[in-house]
Amino acid sequence: MARGVQMQQLLTDLRAEVGHSTSSALGVNMIDTLKQFLKRTQKRLWEEYDWPFLRTTEDKQLQAGSRYYDVPTNLTLERIESIHVKNGGTWQLLAAGVGAKEYNMYDSDLDERADPALKWMPYGSGQIEVWPLPNSNGTAATLDNYIRFTGIQNLSDFVAETDTADLDDVLITLYSAGELLARQKSQDADAKFQLAAARLRVLQGRLSTTRRFIMNTGEGEPMFRERLTAERI
Repeated sequence: MARGVQMQQLLTDLRAEVGHSTSSALGVNMIDTLKQFLKRTQKRLWEEYDWPFLRTTEDKQLQAGSRYYDVPTNLTLERIESIHVKNGGTWQLLAAGVGAKEYNMYDSDLDERADPALKWMPYGSGQIEVWPLPNSNGTAATLDNYIRFTGIQNLSDFVAETDTADLDDVLITLYSAGELLARQKSQDADAKFQLAAARLRVLQGRLSTTRRFIMNTGEGEPMFRERLTAERI
């Protein structure tokens, strides 16, 4: 009943939940399938819920005239919750969304620059655009003119039997068992899903989960809507 449990232990637990032999010498031909259930279940839980213990921050230096910046390798665009810029010793939230209104003020295509940065926008699959273009480089000593990413970090590798789960082992096992039993058309599937949902509610009750922004260009519907906390998958 913890995080950081190895794949090999979850395999044993999953076998027990679905009524298979827990001996690693038996059912060898099922190991890859069971691993896939466990891996996919953890990824789905990671995607659908904001786990505070996975929240992380990373700073990047702004460069004079540089428009685009790589998202930190331990984050994805979809899991960024907020971006702040440090200006005059104070962290200030960057609004999400850049459109015609902004470019009419400072046209990045014409290399029009100003400090501090005010807004950001996704660019491609792994970068963001900062607006307006920075007029000066960030200062390492004070972090002035640095941006700070905050978001839910990516999952660790969960393939080898010595890899460890980032999320609760019981939650992963119960949902995986329910899915496997449902595929086998077992009447026990619903019971496993009910236990998993109850476990999820307990965990959520112990954690505080919030979203930080709604992406909007000011010219239509939000690009990213706030993620709503659900009671069950």
